[in-house]
Amino acid sequence: MGFGGGEHVAAQAEANPDVGYLACEVFVEGVAKCLTAVEEKGLSNVRFWTEDARQLIDRLPDSCLDRVFILFPDPWPKKKHHKRRIIQPDFLDSLARIMKLGAHLRFATDVRSYADEALQKILAHGQFDWLAEKADDWRRPPADHVRTRYESKNLGDIAPVFYEFSLKSS
Repeated sequence: MGFGGGEHVAAQAEANPDVGYLACEVFVEGVAKCLTAVEEKGLSNVRFWTEDARQLIDRLPDSCLDRVFILFPDPWPKKKHHKRRIIQPDFLDSLARIMKLGAHLRFATDVRSYADEALQKILAHGQFDWLAEKADDWRRPPADHVRTRYESKNLGDIAPVFYEFSLKSS
């Protein structure tokens, strides 16, 4: 997982100054861009992890996060590479462990095969409730969504989908 250029992280942190954000990115260029935005906006509620997010997740205590964003992760488009996609049962186990009961998970993608696969895997996992009540709930960006430069490139094969889930209470 990563935050790309950090536009979403900086905007969320600015809009919610009383909320702490853990931002994960392995590429120095992305970290530098996000750091610049955080400094320019005078934000003090963002912490950075410059390694694979899964390593951080393994170190976090149980039930510590209110919200998780997985926005436009690498789709690994070749069928033989789908096993590298971040949404896998073991990763979902890890997320369920670190998320508080009722915490929200947002997953967004513009790749049809990943949208279908992620929805199927998250629902099959059994610990997350899909919050959509109608098609527009996943076809339209949530009110607090920040459109990034990556998203604006329209590189995927579908219009972006935004799946919102909450962690079940058991």
